[in-house]
Amino acid sequence: MAIRKKASKTSSRAKSNLDIDGVKISKKSQRNAEKALKNTSVKVLLMGLIFLLVGLLLGGGTCWVVCRNDCFDIIGNDEIELTLDEKYDDFGVKVVAFGKRLDAEAIQIETNLKIDADGRFYSDEIGTFYIKYSTSDFKYGKLFKVQKVRLVTFVEASEGGD
Repeated sequence: MAIRKKASKTSSRAKSNLDIDGVKISKKSQRNAEKALKNTSVKVLLMGLIFLLVGLLLGGGTCWVVCRNDCFDIIGNDEIELTLDEKYDDFGVKVVAFGKRLDAEAIQIETNLKIDADGRFYSDEIGTFYIKYSTSDFKYGKLFKVQKVRLVTFVEASEGGD
């Protein structure tokens, strides 16, 4: 027990006489420093929280400004009716992701229609066919997986006159 008392007396003496570059710090100064340190930790926490909130607001605002005009829309009608002797020029889709319009090369087209040498769609059969648009872009290809479909219906040419 005596050793413990001696150790505690020594450590309290060391605390009261901290020597930093030859400057002695009194107990009162030490208490004031500890109190300031406690107050500072609360202030630092509050400032960190304020900076976090401001950062979230600015980041959300920037995201809204950049992405407010984003779209993945079919240009023209979603459903088209043609006769068997007609060919269809496709207008495609308009894709804007993160404020940037995607090129036609970034858009994949899948269809069960036939395509001639000029890139026009046609069919030899009566029925409804599809043109499906998708992209490998981050926003509409990986994040949200958006696909748009245009339906093209081919019907028989009607006999004229009536």
